[in-house]
Amino acid sequence: MAEAAGRDSGKQADATAAPGGKTDDYELKAKRRVNRTVLAIATAMLAAVGLAVFGSFYYVEGERQREVQAWQVRLGIVADSRAAAINEWIDQNFAAIRELAENASLQVYMSELESAGQAPAAGAKKGKTEETDLGTKESGASAGYLRNLLVATAERTGFKAPAPVGEVAANVERAGVAGIGLVDKAGNSLASTPDMPPITAKIRAVAAKALEGQPSVIDLYLGASGLPTIGFALPVFGIQQDGAGAKGIGAVIGLRTVGDDLYKRLKQPGDTAKTTETYIVRSAGATIEYLTPLADGTPPLKRSMSADTPELAAAHMLAKPGSFAIKRDYAGTEVLAASRPITNLPWVLIRKISRDEALSATDTRLKTILTVFVLLI
Repeated sequence: MAEAAGRDSGKQADATAAPGGKTDDYELKAKRRVNRTVLAIATAMLAAVGLAVFGSFYYVEGERQREVQAWQVRLGIVADSRAAAINEWIDQNFAAIRELAENASLQVYMSELESAGQAPAAGAKKGKTEETDLGTKESGASAGYLRNLLVATAERTGFKAPAPVGEVAANVERAGVAGIGLVDKAGNSLASTPDMPPITAKIRAVAAKALEGQPSVIDLYLGASGLPTIGFALPVFGIQQDGAGAKGIGAVIGLRTVGDDLYKRLKQPGDTAKTTETYIVRSAGATIEYLTPLADGTPPLKRSMSADTPELAAAHMLAKPGSFAIKRDYAGTEVLAASRPITNLPWVLIRKISRDEALSATDTRLKTILTVFVLLI
């Protein structure tokens, strides 16, 4: 009886516990559903926050890039105008030499020398600036006229030596610095202005190139006076002999010192920025030469840097003339820079501004916007 009663009470207990167990299962499943919902909501919120933060950074970076592009346009416009001014200066110098090369009297004089097979006068050394004389009154008069023509053209166009400085300098004979000269097709000097430098191998090589009919430039170098000097050469053709394939019977060579007449063309009118600068560079083997005065006071042709200097703006611009980049200048300052090639010369003009001046206001504004966005999120 007792065992039967125990079994009955156990069954009753099991019957009583069964409904409670089902309730616990339902509650557990419900809690799990709630937890999954909360997790999904939390995940969605975190994803939304992440997307919002990413969007904020993306917007800020997009605004910064738009400002950089705006500076690219501004620097490019100035670089275009300054490069045009430099090209104009070069064209003006060629025009002065061309005026002589196309002078009818000069062409006749050199044609007479060509037909007579005239060599430099006795005692004249090859490569020097002694002048040839045909030995007749007519040719002597022609030579005198041409010398006067060369001197007048040099005075008018700037192909002359700078005025001496100081009282003592006036009594000191100076080495040839600048001038205009005529050479025959062998490179021998025929006539020249008083301060014309000797005809060196470099000058003779450029004259030979000009005789082929190509306008030629003696690239910028430090002359005997220590001043930057540049030369221009054009062929002289005989009368009615300047057609296709014709070769020159001689050449006109002009050498001039370079100064503010060129350097002032690098200045942009109305520029108010503190760190903007325009300068010209060229490649010289493994180095880069700065051809114009720099903002730190370095004179022209007095600074050179290794072409493999990390992040050097000049190296990048010489490798890709006409490009824009954020690099470092000769002083190591991070800059925004645009470049333009100079026509018919191995020169590249660079216009730059420091990154701090160009983008500091934009960076401050965008940092404020980003902070507000993050706080709102």
